[in-house]
Amino acid sequence: CKSVIHMGDNLTGDGDGDDEVINISLRNIPSDIHKLVFTVNIYSCANRKQHFGMIENAFIRIVDLQSNKEILKYRLTNDYADKTALLVGEIYRKDSEWKFNALGVGTSDTTLQSIVKKYN
Repeated sequence: CKSVIHMGDNLTGDGDGDDEVINISLRNIPSDIHKLVFTVNIYSCANRKQHFGMIENAFIRIVDLQSNKEILKYRLTNDYADKTALLVGEIYRKDSEWKFNALGVGTSDTTLQSIVKKYN
């Protein structure tokens, strides 16, 4: 339905600005979808033997594009050393409104599939 659009994957971190962007139009999300979970993981972390403590200037942020206001920002380098994935937060429907729940939970999951299993 194009309510969630990933603008591309940057595996190297090269370049200026935000390396990866996901645009979400909450009003266009189908009514049978009740929750969106935001995660960050390090691509091929087991093979590359990497964790967030090894990556310089790693962060994730959520920005309201209409106001250009930053809603939240997690710095991943210091607080998430030895972690390979992060459950950032959830946007969920409550009484026909969207709400946000910040999680900030670091994990040692090595694949996106292992994170998804936590929500099945």
